[in-house]
Amino acid sequence: MKHLNAPNTLSLLFLLAMLCAPEPAPAEQKMIDLPLAEAVETALLQNLGLRLSREDVQQAAGVALEAEGAFDYQLSADVGATGKNETPVTYVTATTENTAAWNAGIEKRFTPGTQMSLNWNNDNLDTDSDLYLYDPVYHSELVLGVSQPLLKGFGSDAQLAELNAAKTQLEASSFLVDSTAADLAAEVKQAYWDLVYAHQNLAVLQLSLRLAEKLRDETETRINAGKLAQIDLYQPESEIAQREQDLIVGEQAIGQAEDNLKLLMNSEDWLTPLEPTDRPSTVPVQPDINEVYQGALDNRPDLQAATLQIKTSQYLLDKADNDRKPSLDLRGSLGLGSNADDYSAALGDSLSDSDTRWLVGLRFSRPLDNSAAEGRYRQTLAVHKKNQTNLDQLKQEIRRSVRSTLRDVELALKAIEATSKTSTATEKRLEAEQIKFDAGRSTTLDVLIAQQDYARALSAENRSKIIYAQSLSELDRIQGKITIP
Repeated sequence: MKHLNAPNTLSLLFLLAMLCAPEPAPAEQKMIDLPLAEAVETALLQNLGLRLSREDVQQAAGVALEAEGAFDYQLSADVGATGKNETPVTYVTATTENTAAWNAGIEKRFTPGTQMSLNWNNDNLDTDSDLYLYDPVYHSELVLGVSQPLLKGFGSDAQLAELNAAKTQLEASSFLVDSTAADLAAEVKQAYWDLVYAHQNLAVLQLSLRLAEKLRDETETRINAGKLAQIDLYQPESEIAQREQDLIVGEQAIGQAEDNLKLLMNSEDWLTPLEPTDRPSTVPVQPDINEVYQGALDNRPDLQAATLQIKTSQYLLDKADNDRKPSLDLRGSLGLGSNADDYSAALGDSLSDSDTRWLVGLRFSRPLDNSAAEGRYRQTLAVHKKNQTNLDQLKQEIRRSVRSTLRDVELALKAIEATSKTSTATEKRLEAEQIKFDAGRSTTLDVLIAQQDYARALSAENRSKIIYAQSLSELDRIQGKITIP
């Protein structure tokens, strides 16, 4: 007798143990439980499209702030010096001449168009010319200037047009953010219910596969008992293969629905699957069409934004019309100052014993063709008319959407009732075919057809409930509402 040595025996026993050991159960895949409310709230916080809309508001706020700058106080100051040393060409021409200047001023425009300035001008001259009574000569002067447009740019309406337009556009941008948010909430709900349906449909496909496998096993039993021919096994096996393919398509649909929802939520975790925890409500809702339409007119933020954009373009249109007028400005100035041989004396005399100068006049200007102003007016008029048409078009679209959505809600409720009856009927039919098959009075093909009809009916019932839930979310959207369950 041959004896196995100890190492070989242990190796053989280990190999047998590995072959006979049951396969480890696959680790259950981690999933994220996701209620509908959390999906909507996450999207409203993180969605990139909504973030861009909020940036539009910040941009509009910057434009409004820039427009306010037209009425800011403007401070100015300058200092400098010049000098020359050249051969004189006349007896009174200076050989050497040096000058210096230091000036400061403040200027502001007011809403009627009045522009005022106050400037303090200082300079000195050091020269060897015999023309001057003082050498060096110091000059100090305080000048008040006023300018008032009488035609183009006259009045607060013309002066505040761009600022009022910018502020109105800022308000419109805020409403557009609300509109984007309402659209996003509805889109998230629709994507969420698509994911719910994808999971429900996969469960139906899995049930359909199990029924086909059960029928195959029963068919094998009957073949072994001699009650059926071997060829009767091909039909259920072929159907199992087809339903396994359908299962793959169903899993792919879940992945696509997850990707759509995660994109709307701007999710950072694209690897962990989502498990929707909510199911669509089938509580009947029968809104009044007039109430829904009026609610949309009162609450739709995009409708309010469109109305404000008409107001914005009206401000700009009035300004463009005013800009077609010629410029006629009333101008005036008054200066108090003095000259002396030192700066302190010039400064003192400008306050106590001032030299004075004044100016009053009119200034007129107008381009001969004025094509630039006419062109801007025509462009602004076209924009204004487009905004009015956009508002009319939006109201028309709201009317259509209200009718269409209410019709969808009504038909979805009817579909739920009809598909529920159909699924119940097909289930009973499947049970009957199974009983007939067990009694030998039905074929495998008949049972498989009944299984398919039952699976389709279940899927249609689930789909009708999803369509109803999506119709309700669209009903919120067309009224500008964001409802979070």
